[in-house]
Amino acid sequence: MQKPKHLALYNYYSCPFCMVVRDAIRQLGVDVENRDTLKNPAHKAELVEQGGRGTVPCLRIEHADGEVEWMYESAVIVDYLKRLAA
Repeated sequence: MQKPKHLALYNYYSCPFCMVVRDAIRQLGVDVENRDTLKNPAHKAELVEQGGRGTVPCLRIEHADGEVEWMYESAVIVDYLKRLAA
């Protein structure tokens, strides 16, 4: 798996699915920028405009070639992070 250029997690503190992803990030030691969609309306707007929907958690993956991928669903995100950290 090719290492991404940048990772950002769109989430908010009290979301239980977001907590699962944040716990995995801590356990795996993966460098991921935290973007709280409740505390920062600009993050929410960016998620909706560029990601296509406002659902959290969402992992924004910027690949080395500049392509951006928006990954939804906590289980899918955690599986991706585990593969990345391996």
